[in-house]
Amino acid sequence: MKTSRRPQQLEQAIPFLLTRAGGRMGNALAKALKPFGLSLSEWRVCASLLYVPLQTLSELSAHATSDISALSRIIDRLEGQELVRREKSATDGRSIRVVLTEKGEELTLSIMPLAKRHEAVVLRDFAASDVQVLRAMLIKLYENAEALDDLP
Repeated sequence: MKTSRRPQQLEQAIPFLLTRAGGRMGNALAKALKPFGLSLSEWRVCASLLYVPLQTLSELSAHATSDISALSRIIDRLEGQELVRREKSATDGRSIRVVLTEKGEELTLSIMPLAKRHEAVVLRDFAASDVQVLRAMLIKLYENAEALDDLP
């Protein structure tokens, strides 16, 4: 008797599940950010710069998960709102670093409780130990995904 091999169900595939959960959370946060005049991508840049100031575009691209060309436009918009500024690197005159302005830092800090509330809602039924495990697993998934860049 020959057994047919069925591919893994889409609803069980980790990339599908991550994208679906991330999309739902991102859409909800994007809606909540509208009164602040920020898109989700702009928020990610501001939040990233709050935690790691003075990032180069390459660093910011990886940290805020945005490709360089889109990131340049995001930085332009945030600069136009006086939320960030570009600075020449103190160590490498050719390198540009992005930093939050005082206005950008104040706005980002004022949004942080909203972002934390959104996180608390999606984690409400998780034990604290499960949240720690989930964070560790997501970090490991991200690190392991670097190997995908080398696949043909």
